[in-house]
Amino acid sequence: MNFIRRCAAVAALAVAVATTASAQQDSRLTLIRDDATREVVRQQLGGALSRGVPVEPMMAKALEGVAKRASSKSIKAAMTRLEENWHRAAKALAPNPTDDELSAGADALQQNVPESALRALRKQAPSRSIALEIGVLTQLVARNVEPGQASKMVLELMARKATGTQLTALSSAVQEDVEAGLAPAMALDLRGRGIMSLLPPPSAVSTLNPRSTPRP
Repeated sequence: MNFIRRCAAVAALAVAVATTASAQQDSRLTLIRDDATREVVRQQLGGALSRGVPVEPMMAKALEGVAKRASSKSIKAAMTRLEENWHRAAKALAPNPTDDELSAGADALQQNVPESALRALRKQAPSRSIALEIGVLTQLVARNVEPGQASKMVLELMARKATGTQLTALSSAVQEDVEAGLAPAMALDLRGRGIMSLLPPPSAVSTLNPRSTPRP
């Protein structure tokens, strides 16, 4: 009897959570004034939810399109592409990617970062979150650094145990250099070498405590 009660309680909790999520989703749908667009977004969200894709980034993508006054067709295409990238990221970052990693991975694929680059990052750090590294890679590519060069630099810095602060600083410095007129490739090489000079050589890295952010 106690087991049955526990099962019933769990089922009730699941329904409550789903109802709350649905209510929050519906409240944001009211922000979409156009009836046709609102229905398209509702259908896209429902399909994504049934396939295990978080609706939060999907909703954000839809509202972004609405803010830009995109057509319902364009918004649907953007949401479909985001869901596809989410699934591609899940495969590239297997076996157990976190939601943050999946979100970062989907953004990376949107910027034409190849799946092979995501797999290489996961191989470099199989037991901790690499959401930050993926984000830095994506930002570099968005600043017109060639994906192969950007991926190689991030992987080298990971191998040398660069900190999250150093990786973020790299991205910001490259942005400033590019805005100042320096070629993206040259900016990355210059800034990357600067950080490398502060890190121990590869042979010494294994004797130090690595940067570690345990995955939940």
